[in-house]
Amino acid sequence: MAASPLRDRPPRRLALGGADVAVRVRESRRATTLRLSVGPRRPLELVVPRHVRDAEVDRFLASKRDWIAGKLALMRELAERPSRLGLERAGVVWVGGEPLPLASLDGRVTDAAALDRWYRRAARRQIAEVAGREAARLGLEYAAITIRDQRTRWGSCSRRGTLSFSWRLLLAPAEVLEYVVVHELCHLREPNHSQAFWRVLDAARPGWQAQARWLREYGQELHDYRPAAALGR
Repeated sequence: MAASPLRDRPPRRLALGGADVAVRVRESRRATTLRLSVGPRRPLELVVPRHVRDAEVDRFLASKRDWIAGKLALMRELAERPSRLGLERAGVVWVGGEPLPLASLDGRVTDAAALDRWYRRAARRQIAEVAGREAARLGLEYAAITIRDQRTRWGSCSRRGTLSFSWRLLLAPAEVLEYVVVHELCHLREPNHSQAFWRVLDAARPGWQAQARWLREYGQELHDYRPAAALGR
């Protein structure tokens, strides 16, 4: 098994508005820039390239204090927001943003683990179909597709051309899944989020901004979804 590309450094602590906030610091063999991420139910995390010293980490966090405070306030608001998609409904699974009766699935899907596996297989089929079609349309080639349960990204593209996607995209409307697939395919041509990348994406997927807004608005509900909800648990 390949070694993890991430290694934990000692965490940092920031005093923000009278609260003591912990920042998880992870060193990456692949990262080229410092990257902060935060979610309603996950810790504030900073990924840093291996060569970055701790003093630079502290300076970076100090420069981002206002950004961090704003993001944490937004995440608290999102965490307290009631569900709007209705994903917690029992007796159904979700495909392309639409409910599908649980009874229509293979009869072996009788527990949460089996349902989780079903979702991953279904996501792989759907994503592979979209990736194959869109790659052919755009004249691009990828090496492989992996399905995961990422908590900070909907998709990624490795330097070797492996595309990775969250199975939870299957819960979203089909056009949202398609947008994420096209987004990652465009990274085969432009690996970074440079101006050149956004020009490539604009040409490949006109109107992608609407799908990106949907993910920003409802993405946390996809992350919070538990397959066991379909079983009434």
